[in-house]
Amino acid sequence: MGESIKEKLWIGMFFIMLCGSQLCWLLWGKSVEEAGYENRAAAVRPAFSLETLEEYPALYEAYYNDHLPWRDRLIHINSALAYFLFRSSSNQNVIRGQDGWLFYNSSTDDNPIEAYKGMGLFTQDELEQIADNLVVTANALAERGIEFVLFIAPNKERIYAEHMPSYYGMPAEVYRAGQLVGYLERETDIRVVYPYEALLAAKEQTALPLYYRLDTHWNYIGAYTGSRELAAELGVRMPALEELAVEETAPTICDLADMLHLRDELNQDPDYVLSGYDMYHLVTDKHDLTGEYIYHCEGADQRKLFMLRDSFADAMDDFMASMFDASYMVHYSSYTNELVDREQPDIFVYETVERRLGELLTFRIE
Repeated sequence: MGESIKEKLWIGMFFIMLCGSQLCWLLWGKSVEEAGYENRAAAVRPAFSLETLEEYPALYEAYYNDHLPWRDRLIHINSALAYFLFRSSSNQNVIRGQDGWLFYNSSTDDNPIEAYKGMGLFTQDELEQIADNLVVTANALAERGIEFVLFIAPNKERIYAEHMPSYYGMPAEVYRAGQLVGYLERETDIRVVYPYEALLAAKEQTALPLYYRLDTHWNYIGAYTGSRELAAELGVRMPALEELAVEETAPTICDLADMLHLRDELNQDPDYVLSGYDMYHLVTDKHDLTGEYIYHCEGADQRKLFMLRDSFADAMDDFMASMFDASYMVHYSSYTNELVDREQPDIFVYETVERRLGELLTFRIE
C-alpha cells in the first residue's frame, strides 16, 4: 500500500474520530443520554454584547462544558470506574466510606468533615454573639406570647462514625455542636433540642438505619426520633419508636449517589414509612420545597407551630404537623421576620442541621 493511501486512511480515520461523535450525538445521543443527576440548571448560551465582553469567555465555557456531547454518559463511566474499580469517589464532595456508605464533604457548605474532626470551633466571641442573638430573639418572641426552641439535627458522620473511612479516626470529643449546646445550657435559658443521644439510643434498639446510606439526610426513622424529642420539649407526647409499625417501601432518590452519577447502580436500599401514631386527620394545605409547608389537623394540640426549616425538616414535617392544630413551616431561603407577625404562632422552632450552625451568628428577631 502506497504512502499516499496510508496518509489518506489516517486522515479519514482522524476525521471520523473528530466528527463521528458529534454526528452520532445528533442522531441518537439525546435518546440515550442519562437523566441529569446534578442538582442545578445547566448553563444557558450567553448572549454576546460589548457590555458582557469581559465575562463572555467564561460564560461560554460554562455553557460549552454543560452541553458537551455524551457529557453525562462520560461522567457516568468515569464515576463507575472510580467507584467500582478503584474504590474511590469521582466527586470531591462525596466520601466513599466503609460498607458502601457515602458521606458529604463540602468545604463550601459548612464543612461537615471539619465538624467531625473538631475543627472550626466557635471562638468565645462567636459563642457570645450566638447566645446574644438567641436571647434577644427568645425575649422578643416571648413578648408576643410565642415560645422559642432551637432544634439541631445531628450530622450523619457523627451518628454513623463506624462507617467513615478509617483514616478519619473517631469523631472529636470537642466539636461545634456540642460546644454550642453546652454553652447555651450553661449561660442562657434558651431551650435547645439536640437529639444526638436519642439517635444513638435508637440506633442500639433497631437494626434499621436512621440515616440514608447514600444521602446526607436522616430517613423517616431518624426524623421520627428527632421529632419525638422536639415534641417532648414542647409538652406533646409521641409514641416510642418500638410502638410503631415500620414498613419497607421502594428506594428513594439519594443525593450523594446522584452526585456520583450512580443512582441506578447504588440506590437499592429500601425506604421506610412509619404508622401507629395519631395523625389527627392531618391535611396538607401547601407543600413548596423551598417555600411554605402549611398543615392543619382536627383535635390535636391547640397551639400553632411555626418552624424555620432546612432540608432535614422534610422528613419531620408530617410527624410535627400531626401534633398541632395548625402548622406553618418555611424554608430558610424564603424566610423573613415579617412572617412571624403575619402567622402569629404560639411556638417558633428554629430547625437547622448541625453543619449549618454558623447561620446563628446572623439570625436575630427583635
